Amino acid sequence: MISLRPPKTKYKSFDDIGKFNMIWNVCVVLVPIFFALFSIHVYFGNLTWATSLMACVIASLDLLILYRTRKYKIVGIGSVIIGVCMCQMLIFFVDDSQIISDVMWSVLISFFTFFMIGSFFGTMVLLTNLTGMVVFYSYADPEVAIVSPIDYKMIVDVFYVALALAFVVYKMMDNNKEINKRYEKEIVRNEILLKEIHHRVKNNLQIISSLLKLQAVESNDARLEDHFNEAINRIQSMALIHEKMYHNDDLTKIDIQSYLISLADDITRSFNLKNEVRFNVHSQVHQIDVKSIVPISLIFNELITNTLKHGLSDNKKGEINVEIKSNKDVIQFKYSDNGVWKDPSVTGTFGLELINTLTQQLDGTCEREVKEGTHYKFEFNSKLFFFHE
Repeated sequence: MISLRPPKTKYKSFDDIGKFNMIWNVCVVLVPIFFALFSIHVYFGNLTWATSLMACVIASLDLLILYRTRKYKIVGIGSVIIGVCMCQMLIFFVDDSQIISDVMWSVLISFFTFFMIGSFFGTMVLLTNLTGMVVFYSYADPEVAIVSPIDYKMIVDVFYVALALAFVVYKMMDNNKEINKRYEKEIVRNEILLKEIHHRVKNNLQIISSLLKLQAVESNDARLEDHFNEAINRIQSMALIHEKMYHNDDLTKIDIQSYLISLADDITRSFNLKNEVRFNVHSQVHQIDVKSIVPISLIFNELITNTLKHGLSDNKKGEINVEIKSNKDVIQFKYSDNGVWKDPSVTGTFGLELINTLTQQLDGTCEREVKEGTHYKFEFNSKLFFFHE
């Protein structure tokens, strides 16, 4: 026994599922409508009973096909073709056809086509039906073309066509609401999964950092331990990104000012400095695209690390200033501290090379100046990487 509720389909798309449910519900309603019309026409001896019976049989066969195949396209296209043919048949071959019901059936078929197949074919079907009516009433015998007086048949036909049309429009609106609800649920579900991924990645990066810390302790080599700690800070800067994304409502961008302050705090704590280091951020850019935050974070990780390790090695009170400006299509990052970094030939050049490499990856430029502190100026294309207000 076929249930009146739409069966489960083979489609994955919400749009296709909605269309399948739509045509199923329409057929379920049309079967009793056409059967009622058939019964009324037989009772009153009207010759149009054959048309109503044919429509009832076709709607029943459509239900069977939908139930067996769980696909709607063959039924949808077939129903449109048969519907257009029946509309034209009623116009040209049924002598007592009523123009009101003809128009309503034509509109019903057109609505159905718009929803199931698309606006182009819906327009073609509407034009075809209207053209048939125009041709018939333009060339038909004037006595035939005159609309007959209102009688029971007109009332019955108009009533049932109006009922079918109202149901189709209602189901179209209801189906759109259902599709929107499903999309909203899917979006929420995907956001939760994506946040969970960020959370898991952050945890995995922290595990890697912990393993490196254990390895650094066991190395018994101060220089090797420094290299381990530098690697740990780089990993932590990336872990911080995933932590921020996990707590962020918008998973496509991140608050750059909040991120840099958190990054500076984490790095400062890892050095266990005796003197205070003040970190100031002034930004005209509120959010940065998530796809460019990793290289940006690594750049600032190197800058802050070098300041704390090399520029302020004499334990003087430190100050780091970051200024981010938006200038038309260019975003400027300015970094400065009140320390004097050691000669790269003494400290090693990997950190500086990494800064240059990451800047090139972002297709940006970098300038460095040592004058009453160390100053860096970066310029990047805002259209490629940044959201700004």
